Amino acid sequence: MHRLVLLLVGVLVVALACGPAPQAPSGQQSGLSGPKQGGTLNVSRDDPTDFDLTWFGKGNGTGKEWSYQSLLRFSAGADVKYSDLIIRPELAERWEVSPDAKTYTFHLRKGARFHDLPPVNGREVTAEDVKWTFEYATRTGQFADKKLPQSQFDWMFESLDRVEVTGPYTAAVHFKRPFVPFLSYAASDYNPIMAKDLYERDGHLKDHLIGTGPWQLDTAASQKGTRWVWNRNPTYWEQGKPYIDQIRVLVLHDDAAQRAAFQTKQLDWLSYEIMSPVFVKEVRQRMPEVQTYEYVNPGGYHIHWNLRNLPLSEQRVRKAIDLAIDRDELSMTEFGIKSQWAPAGSLLGLFTDAEARQMLKYDPAEAKRLLAEAGYPNGVELEWDFPGPRYGEAYNSRIQLIQAQLKKANINITLKSLDSNEFSQNRKIAKFTMNLTTLDCGDPQDFDSHIFACYHSTSKNNYAGLKDPELDKMLEAQRSEVNPEKRREILRTAVKLINEKTYGVDLFYAPRWQAWHPYLKGYAPNAGRVSSYAFDNAWLDK
Repeated sequence: MHRLVLLLVGVLVVALACGPAPQAPSGQQSGLSGPKQGGTLNVSRDDPTDFDLTWFGKGNGTGKEWSYQSLLRFSAGADVKYSDLIIRPELAERWEVSPDAKTYTFHLRKGARFHDLPPVNGREVTAEDVKWTFEYATRTGQFADKKLPQSQFDWMFESLDRVEVTGPYTAAVHFKRPFVPFLSYAASDYNPIMAKDLYERDGHLKDHLIGTGPWQLDTAASQKGTRWVWNRNPTYWEQGKPYIDQIRVLVLHDDAAQRAAFQTKQLDWLSYEIMSPVFVKEVRQRMPEVQTYEYVNPGGYHIHWNLRNLPLSEQRVRKAIDLAIDRDELSMTEFGIKSQWAPAGSLLGLFTDAEARQMLKYDPAEAKRLLAEAGYPNGVELEWDFPGPRYGEAYNSRIQLIQAQLKKANINITLKSLDSNEFSQNRKIAKFTMNLTTLDCGDPQDFDSHIFACYHSTSKNNYAGLKDPELDKMLEAQRSEVNPEKRREILRTAVKLINEKTYGVDLFYAPRWQAWHPYLKGYAPNAGRVSSYAFDNAWLDK
């Protein structure tokens, strides 16, 4: 059984779902003899384009989990299961939640400092930084009249009333209504405490990455298109950490290049995007000492579409697309198994596979009938954007198979390759027809982050342009419901409505893998760590 643990106002709720359990890394286990200091960890990622995580234009999170930190943190490491969402202290050493879930009080640890880089120069983090950050993230308070673009994560603060500084190290976050998910959002990688000094100097946070985290960006050693270097923060507040002296990012866009670099140990770790089932099998046969970690993606592959214009504003056309997709064929082709089906708006655990298969159907004949009924007897022509090679070979093969499936129902898809930044930007400004991502619009830190972000009418991440007052009420109600079982039922009802009206289409919960060489110790991914680059507990034993 797969266990997804949600922290809801101090109550642990366990949702059970069928599927392969997250596994300990395969390969020969040499034992953890204890952390060692030193060494350089080599990984591969895209060039960062923007260090301001609130910026809606072309936000890019490369390095955020190394240099930025939030008030709280989801635990990650070799002793934590992927599916266990366990909140622990970070910049806040303790916290309280009011019984009505309207006030969250955070007590900051003393001695936590920003990086010793100008203009911040290693000063201590205080409650004023919390207030400034949250007001900037929501465009409220001192930023209410600055006419900044809407923050892409302001839905994590919906109904915020004010942030109150009650002492140098104490900040109280007040909401107008009960806001159950906020502890999870206080632990999100996307809500770090940022340095106002940088904003006051530059007028923005886009060009520099200065936080409180265990590594700091070395701009002199970095070169766009080639490498990015993060060095150990010498003034880091957690004594003895980080263990790794340097993280070096090699910019390798090609899957084959990354796999070859891993096999020759030029890369020490590979993300799930590169780990196809065929390559996993090859690694396990040719390099049995390599650690491979298997888990299940808690969100389904998601088709975004633009509901503002015909033909996708017509519900019968959207339903026809849903009916024409053979989820089992997609999963069998890519992974060799029939994965659990994913209703749109749901995370793994909210519905059983049997329930999902009752809600979703594969029926291309009915798809054709609905198209004709909607006024398209000869079929429809649709454009489908995708971000070039950014998501890897498996992604491109997946959308090509969907294209072939839809053609059988007279739904003709033209695939259009875009630069990854243009792809992301176009979705945010509604300049698209449809495309595919690995999740809905949020992250698996709380059910709310998956469903509210994508489907509430006020959310910046509501790329579809959906406006459904009935659904809005449900999504607002689940945020205020402190009873876990009642909240779960509201979420289930909302997901059923989303799928009944086909506001989105999810495919299935896919297996994923990460791989690393055995000298990387103390590491394992976690669902709460959004980008799964959680190396703060890891060390190198070379």
